[in-house]
Amino acid sequence: MTFKFILTVLLWSFFLQGKTQDCDTATINKLTTRADLELSKNVQEAYQLSYLAFSSAKTCPHTKHFYEAALSLTNAYYQKDQGDSIIALIKPVLLSLPANTSVYYKARLNHMLGSAYTMILQFENGLKHSLDALKGYEEIKDSAHASNMLVNVANIYSQQHNFKQAEKYLKSAIQIASRLRKKTALGNVYNTMGILYAENGLLDSAERFFLLSTKIREYLKDYTTLAWNYNNLGGIYTLMNKPSDAIIFFEKALKLFEENKNYDGQTSVANNIGELYLQKGNIKQAFRYFNYSRGLYSQTNNPDNLENLYGNLSDYYSKTGDFKTAKSYLDSLLYLKDSLSGDRLDRSMAEMQVKFDVEKKDLEIAKKKAELKTKEEEEFIKNIILLSVFILVVLMFAIGFLLYRKSQLEHRAKLDAEIALQKETRTKSILDAEEKERRRIAQDLHDGVGQLLSAAKLNLSNLESKLNHPSEEQRQAMQNALALVDDSVKEVRTVSHNMMPNTLIKLGLGSAVREFITKLGNAPNLKVDLEIIGLDSRLDNQTETVLYRVIQEIINNIIKHSKASHISMQLIRHETELSVMIEDNGIGFETGKMETFEGIGLKGIITRIEFLNGTVHFDSTIGRGTTVVIDVPIV
Repeated sequence: MTFKFILTVLLWSFFLQGKTQDCDTATINKLTTRADLELSKNVQEAYQLSYLAFSSAKTCPHTKHFYEAALSLTNAYYQKDQGDSIIALIKPVLLSLPANTSVYYKARLNHMLGSAYTMILQFENGLKHSLDALKGYEEIKDSAHASNMLVNVANIYSQQHNFKQAEKYLKSAIQIASRLRKKTALGNVYNTMGILYAENGLLDSAERFFLLSTKIREYLKDYTTLAWNYNNLGGIYTLMNKPSDAIIFFEKALKLFEENKNYDGQTSVANNIGELYLQKGNIKQAFRYFNYSRGLYSQTNNPDNLENLYGNLSDYYSKTGDFKTAKSYLDSLLYLKDSLSGDRLDRSMAEMQVKFDVEKKDLEIAKKKAELKTKEEEEFIKNIILLSVFILVVLMFAIGFLLYRKSQLEHRAKLDAEIALQKETRTKSILDAEEKERRRIAQDLHDGVGQLLSAAKLNLSNLESKLNHPSEEQRQAMQNALALVDDSVKEVRTVSHNMMPNTLIKLGLGSAVREFITKLGNAPNLKVDLEIIGLDSRLDNQTETVLYRVIQEIINNIIKHSKASHISMQLIRHETELSVMIEDNGIGFETGKMETFEGIGLKGIITRIEFLNGTVHFDSTIGRGTTVVIDVPIV
């Protein structure tokens, strides 16, 4: 520090000690304002003022005045290229921010911290804090700061050689700056976009954006930044092998650098112009610019510029044939490079030491936070244990209740299963008994009544042959008696067959249904269509018998009650089920009143199909006929 600064600090310290520990906002604001005004004129003066402002603002931490003083000091550090100092100042502030801190100040603090990390080439941390800042600016709709932040993020991606991400963020910045009509911001973004394209070898695009930026800055008469635009265009035309165009813009840049007394800029541009003249073979002009650059070195003391100058002078003297002088500059160049390597190593070691100190402070802060967190976790664990005991008691009660309910449900399920089994057994017994009775009756009719009627017919026939010269009346009476006996025999056979058709026993359901429908063909005013698909193989005997009885019952009900003139029937065997559909065009009925129907016909159909674990559906409307659909699972 200078003697003037030390004296100023002592005077301000004495003044502040005379005050109470209350926050002196007027003094802080005055110092911060003066520091911001001095920043573009005298960085050291700005630093001294902002340092005093921040020292005073420590009496009122986490207030607007504290944050403004901290940011003012970081701006001074930034101009002095002291990224580590920014980190040491801002990081503890960010870590200790109260929950109700303004999003605006969170964003600005992250903004400066991101820039500081980028300055010391810690791109990962720089990107993290820059993105946090961008998120904050977008949240409060601060488009101007968001545009600047997008450029910062793009620069980080560019330094990480991530061209696509850098281009993406710069395009977003251009959109915001265009919408806000901020020509200064737009000129900066265009220039940054040009640098990105130039670094990635896209020279035409770089030229276009540098020209756009130059046009804006010429309009704004921003000669300080315009000088760098001219310098950038000179560099692009050099890369594009357009030395004449490059020299024009380099000379424009040199003129502005001279007016702004930017000695670094003058030295660098003069070097570039001399190098171009050397390439064009204009030795005299090349030496004039090299000599111009060498004369400014005492003003800049920039070793990087001197390194370039020594290299160019060595080339110049080689081309003029003065190899001794050329070697002298080459030796000077090598010596300078060795010296620069040592300086850069020392600087790197210093930066590492500062980084170590910062990390050490971070560890101390982290340790304190860990201790506080441990106490909070212990209290939290106690609460968790109490809550867990309560939850455990509730769970035990719930489990006991669930076990009791499970036992009840299992008992109920067993009871329902037993009832269902008994019902199935009872239904099966009834059906079996019914079928046995049908077989017995059919057998009795066939073997008993049928045989008796056959014997009666034989006796009548024998009696007829023994009558001598019967009268016409006697003969007619005998014929009528024989006809009645024949009809009785046929009727007995029909009844016997319907009760237990041989076709069902021998050939199966399909053939039995087909035979049953064929016999219905003799009925007047009734047409029956039958379609059987896939029923080539036999089903279970009980399934066939039950389905045959159900079909028989449905058809008989249609004939007796529906007054139908047409019946359509389909039997379709699928892979796992058999479907039966029977439709008629009769008078129909109200399916909602099925429970009130007399007799057991429809109820018997439903019971029989349920016995087969199948379903039956009646669809009928008065005057529109009836459809019956049956689905029965099969193996």
